[in-house]
Amino acid sequence: MLAPAEEAALGLRRAFVEILKQLNRDEMEEPEVPGLELDELRALLGRSAFPTISRPETARALRLLVVNGYAVELTEPRYAWSRGRTVGRRYSITTPGKAFLLQAIERVGRI
Repeated sequence: MLAPAEEAALGLRRAFVEILKQLNRDEMEEPEVPGLELDELRALLGRSAFPTISRPETARALRLLVVNGYAVELTEPRYAWSRGRTVGRRYSITTPGKAFLLQAIERVGRI
């Protein structure tokens, strides 16, 4: 049985991996405007492994990924035809983020 702090850290790591999976998937699809907005990402997480994740929890995880160099924040507003609107602050995976994601996938043995 894990201590509460270890359990929280493991949950945060799982959230990091799932966020990086979504950011990597977005990059692989090569959208005309790269990156996912916070609410887009939270909605994707809510449909997958984290149905109850809140907006503040998603924002906190993204901030930590950016601080650690695993994600980058894109701030220039751009019109996205596929979304039918102008998108603002969004997030994209970095090369170190891909390395972390690959290591996590290899550790678990699945995507």
